[in-house]
Amino acid sequence: MLRLVMKRLLILLWLLGLALGAPRLVVEPEDGVKPLLDLIASARQEVLVKMYLWTPSRMDVVEALGEARKRGVRVRVLLEREPSGGRVDLAVYQALKERGVEVRLTTPFRFVFVHEKSLVVDRKLAWVGTMNLTGSSFSANREYALILDDPKQVAEVTRVFEADWEGERLDLSRALLVWAPSRTLSGVREGNAREVLLGMIAQARKELLLEHQAMADPEVLEALKAALKRGVRVRLIGSPQEVGDTYFLSGAMALEAAGAEVRFLPSPYVHAKVLVRDGEEALVGSLNLSANSLNANRELAVRFTAKEAPEAFARLLKTLEGDWQRGLPENPFALPPVEGVVPWQDAPRYFGRIATVEGTIVRVEDRGTVAFLHFGQGENDLRLVVFPRNYGLFRQPFPESYLGKRVRAQGRIVLYAGYYEIILESPGQLEVLDASP
Repeated sequence: MLRLVMKRLLILLWLLGLALGAPRLVVEPEDGVKPLLDLIASARQEVLVKMYLWTPSRMDVVEALGEARKRGVRVRVLLEREPSGGRVDLAVYQALKERGVEVRLTTPFRFVFVHEKSLVVDRKLAWVGTMNLTGSSFSANREYALILDDPKQVAEVTRVFEADWEGERLDLSRALLVWAPSRTLSGVREGNAREVLLGMIAQARKELLLEHQAMADPEVLEALKAALKRGVRVRLIGSPQEVGDTYFLSGAMALEAAGAEVRFLPSPYVHAKVLVRDGEEALVGSLNLSANSLNANRELAVRFTAKEAPEAFARLLKTLEGDWQRGLPENPFALPPVEGVVPWQDAPRYFGRIATVEGTIVRVEDRGTVAFLHFGQGENDLRLVVFPRNYGLFRQPFPESYLGKRVRAQGRIVLYAGYYEIILESPGQLEVLDASP
């Protein structure tokens, strides 16, 4: 009982602190999932969640919502029906339903994707983030969220949730926040994201500092080039991509050729979507710099100034500058293989490069369509991937024969759906170090 009282007191103190310094900035992976879980734990009447991607690695959030239901809190979750590359995770969907959560999938054809990542508690606090509900979002990615307590802003997030929950159009021509899609249908202005974004770039006089996963919208790229021509310093931080990538790399290289400074951050992986103008104003949210994101997705971002939120702004700038300093001037995908053998735990540091990693396989999975050899128990720990066409090339029975074996694996360290992995195409990539057969 004492522990429960202390926990509630800590949450109350945290919320009081939030009210004194709102909006509060959450930085991942430093802060972990606790700020989100604490926010849910504070709910007394209602929780509204809108999420693009939710994987089984975030069952802790499912449990937190289940606990809220036990307290009598109404919980509604709106999930993207078909996130890129797949469908809504049925395990998460079913787990939410079993805990009494009201769950709906997004209305077909309403948007290309509902890519927004938001949560509203008791219509008093709103979480607006760049992160999905995945393991890597809170442990391996560079992500940001703002926790808002401005009544008008929270009311706007709530109002849009209700419209999207019902699949209805909503006029956002006078929005306080930044919404996509930037389009007008049947006389209804559904968003303002493109106008706000281009306006911020056009207003820049000294510097534009960006940390983004995508750099693919032609109009945004031209606006940034125009800023360079008028003497604005443009700095871009992103994570490395395969040579030939058109989502980030080609745009980044085009900007570099025009005079921008580009840094590649292998770890944490940049899933962020942030723009800072002249060290005075920032835009943070789910908005990618792509035509699809700006023109066709449901997206949400927050525009705020250093004057409005000095603590949040200062922490954001400090994080960005730290990432800039750690960033590499060259794309690791174009670098030579890593020399020597590295512990599997260090794999994220070499994202994009060919490396030889060593460790013990502690868990194996055969899902029929793919097999995984896991170096750790965590969802984000490095895994080796083998597709069925190659099962017969490896030790049999596969994959069970590798369980508990100490191995060395060689290949390119890549990221797929938030998971660091090496794809094995031949047995020559995998050496068993144990003497036992």
